[in-house]
Amino acid sequence: MTIFAGCRLPLKLIAETSLLEITMSKKQSMRKLKVCNNNQGFTLIEIMIAMVIFVVGMLGVATLQTSATKGNNTANRTTRAFTWCSDRMEVLMSLPYIDTRLDAGEHSEANGDFTQASDGIDNDYDGQIDEAGESGVVRIMWTVADNDGVTGAPPPPAFTKSITVTVTWRRPLGGQKTLTLNTVRARNATAS
Repeated sequence: MTIFAGCRLPLKLIAETSLLEITMSKKQSMRKLKVCNNNQGFTLIEIMIAMVIFVVGMLGVATLQTSATKGNNTANRTTRAFTWCSDRMEVLMSLPYIDTRLDAGEHSEANGDFTQASDGIDNDYDGQIDEAGESGVVRIMWTVADNDGVTGAPPPPAFTKSITVTVTWRRPLGGQKTLTLNTVRARNATAS
């Protein structure tokens, strides 16, 4: 009896086991081949059902894409409006306290303080800023209220002006959206 190196089983037993395993794996392979040979492929109905499922899934993706595009456009317009609103607020805050553009009342480009052709924004979304005769979907207004002598609960500080900047724009499918910023401007000690 011969013993295989590193194994305590006789070599004859190892050989018989291997031969049995090979025979079994051949039989299993033959069974698998028979199963594969019986396969006739997909029927036309199965393909049509798969296509319907695929199309329904693609329609869902297309709807999501459309919604995402609309959301991005709305966010873009809102961001632009906020930028224009904060820019106008910074311009108004940098003016002297007694400047005519900070007189009490409503002001806008149409009032002659700033014209739409010199307001620094693209009012009609055509890519051109401050073009001659420009008018469009964006309007910037601001309201100034003198707080001197105003009472309330609590009363605003004396020698201040409340400034409200409003940007209004038309939506592509109709209607308007408005964005508003409010601040209080204090009178400097050197201003008269």
